[in-house]
Amino acid sequence: MARRLIIDTNLLLLLVIGAVEGGRHIHNSKRLGAYDITDYDAVLACMKKYKEVCITPYIAAEVSNLIDLDGHAGVLAYGIARELFSCFKEIDTIINDDCEPDYFLRFGITDSSLIRLAPGFDILTNDKRMLDMLFAASPNTIIPYEFIKQVYLN
Repeated sequence: MARRLIIDTNLLLLLVIGAVEGGRHIHNSKRLGAYDITDYDAVLACMKKYKEVCITPYIAAEVSNLIDLDGHAGVLAYGIARELFSCFKEIDTIINDDCEPDYFLRFGITDSSLIRLAPGFDILTNDKRMLDMLFAASPNTIIPYEFIKQVYLN
């Protein structure tokens, strides 16, 4: 694929925690209760289709702050996050630009930046409340996780 991929926060958190000890801690994360190792595998398979995966500082900060594993598993998760973040291309963000649209008031800065970036990137997300705005911004670049789940798990 020639396009670049951005993985939204929850699915990137799934990649991080799913990579710890064979995915056995996915069920330990408060944020990942709806996911299991097959979801991790589906997101990983999707990601591997792209030559370039990108990340915003906002997504990196959210993922880092949402890692909720303790002890050795937590250390491993942060190490995996560091490794993943270093492999991804960082997207320059401008806070003023990301706060300017009216949808910032509804979605916050991370999602506002994704809506703004959608025309230039494929966006993999499981954030159903934001899908309408993403599709309005760029109908051909949005990848709802439910679609990936159908493709890779069936």
